[in-house]
Amino acid sequence: MKKTANILLILFSFILFQNCEDTYVPSLDYVTFEKTSMEFGVDPEGTGSLEVKIYTTDVSSSERQFTIGVVEAGTDASGYTVPNFVIVPANTNVGSFTVTASGPDIDPANGNTIEIEITDTDGSFKGKTIKLNLKQVCPYPELILAITFDSYPEEQYWELYDMNDVLLYEGGPYPDETSLSQKFCLAPGSYQFLMGDVFGDGGGAYTLTYDGVTLHASDGDYGAGEVTVITLD
Repeated sequence: MKKTANILLILFSFILFQNCEDTYVPSLDYVTFEKTSMEFGVDPEGTGSLEVKIYTTDVSSSERQFTIGVVEAGTDASGYTVPNFVIVPANTNVGSFTVTASGPDIDPANGNTIEIEITDTDGSFKGKTIKLNLKQVCPYPELILAITFDSYPEEQYWELYDMNDVLLYEGGPYPDETSLSQKFCLAPGSYQFLMGDVFGDGGGAYTLTYDGVTLHASDGDYGAGEVTVITLD
């Protein structure tokens, strides 16, 4: 009985080995983005571009083209461009395309998202979508306004002008605030900053800081208001 069992085991092993050798495992042709998400910083006053790569597992002797598209449900950005396809050159497994975005169209507080998918895979398996996380990124050191309000923040306001008296930014009054910190992306040059108080008796202390240097500081004793010229190098 024991001898018979050993013979059966040998026969089963031989059959299993033969079946494994005869099993066909096809090669997997796969195309995917380089990542599932990427950060995309853009000048608030300009435009930016970002190169995105795709990879394939197979290398072809001829050029290959893959169609891509924006996933509307995962996109809340505006003012951007995404091409309709990406090309993987012959004899390589890497292709790339460029996405552009407009800085002024990006939500300065929360940013925006563009989600892109590979739609036509030329018969290949495809990877996940990629999400581009857009945000405004200043190409210069930012001017920082910091205010510590007094007991009457509803009386305080400010305005920022260029040297041609064009109003760039403004803020106030602040009825429910105790402090404020705000950043400004400004090109090198000179600007005029007005801090005002509608009651005319001065208000909260404030500072203007640029690249770690305090350009102006006030303890709040500025009456109805004061204008300070600042130069950003």
